[in-house]
Amino acid sequence: MQLLKNNIVTFISFVFCVASSAQKFSVKASLDSVNGTGFYSVDVTPQLSSYVAKDFRDLRIADAKGKFVPYILRTAQPAFSTNDYVELPIIKNELADSGRSVLIIQNNDSKKISMIALVLRNAAVTRMAAISGSDDMQSWFTIDEDINFQKEFITDSDKYVQAIQFPTSSYKYLKIVIGNGKNNPLNIIEAGMYVNVEQKPVVSYTTNPAPVFTQTDSTDNVSYLNVHQHASYHFDRIRLLIKGPHFYKRDVDVITREGSSSFELISGKEAVFDLQDCNDGSFLIKIYNGDNPVLTVDSVFTEQEDQQLVTYLESGKAYYLLMHDSSAVKPVYDLKQFKDSIPYDIPALGVVSFENLDTNQQNIEGLSAKWIWPVIIIMLVVLGFFTVRLTKEVNNKKS
Repeated sequence: MQLLKNNIVTFISFVFCVASSAQKFSVKASLDSVNGTGFYSVDVTPQLSSYVAKDFRDLRIADAKGKFVPYILRTAQPAFSTNDYVELPIIKNELADSGRSVLIIQNNDSKKISMIALVLRNAAVTRMAAISGSDDMQSWFTIDEDINFQKEFITDSDKYVQAIQFPTSSYKYLKIVIGNGKNNPLNIIEAGMYVNVEQKPVVSYTTNPAPVFTQTDSTDNVSYLNVHQHASYHFDRIRLLIKGPHFYKRDVDVITREGSSSFELISGKEAVFDLQDCNDGSFLIKIYNGDNPVLTVDSVFTEQEDQQLVTYLESGKAYYLLMHDSSAVKPVYDLKQFKDSIPYDIPALGVVSFENLDTNQQNIEGLSAKWIWPVIIIMLVVLGFFTVRLTKEVNNKKS
């Protein structure tokens, strides 16, 4: 009998262990309707961030059946390239005795060039040209020949651009010789080139609801700012508004759960401090005044870099977010391997509402749907086996 009791206890303990291991998301947020199948983005607002861990390990996107949908977290806009037009000085533009037009263009800083854009007055003619290069305007070296000036003009303007492409060159001077034959020369107005400019990613920030803070100016010449956020908003930047003397330069420490970070407060510069990602409800700022007058802090703001949840959703289906689970593990989705293929210009979905979930009921429902009956059946089989065995042993003893 004691063995049977032990088995029953083991069964009950196992069921409760399974229940305790189930995910316990305590916040649910419904999303806007999905009007068409494709990629969508959801902005990470301060309110949304306050419900999730700083690494988003406890955030899931789910459909109406509770099935999780892969997503990626996207931050800054990507870097991109533009072509900027830069005018090149024309130091010679004349008609030679042979009837050829000679154009000498100066390549400032000896930049690498593979194309020159010539601005010409409209002319419906064709010409052949050659281009050569020099660093001293004395010795010239051929770069390309038999360049065709196409028969081209623009009807809504009296000017057009003739692009000349040639092998990349860094000569300080470029000479273009255009053969006119017995015809009049082309009217060349301007020369220039297009420079590829790499743009940096566009980083923007959202300001969280203003925290409350107290400033204590201690006798140790240090001002202590105890800052308290209304919720665990994410932040990776702090901004201060300062009152003080016209000239100051003070050391500052910002102390969060991530550790201590040092900065400087300098008059005439924005008091902005960039940190590691945090979601501290409270943190400390120390301003070292030395023998100087105390600085008065008017306002403290926390800011978080703009982020988006990007996911692929199906038209007509309802989706929602599940958040806030201390036991959750960060998911790994295949979608991250294709993040560079996802366009940035995609529709945005808003969060309709937030609601708190009954985690106990959630666990019972989740367990009954996936675990409870298989577990009960298996354990009943095991218990039946031990019961039959125990009965045989009792009978043997009686015999």
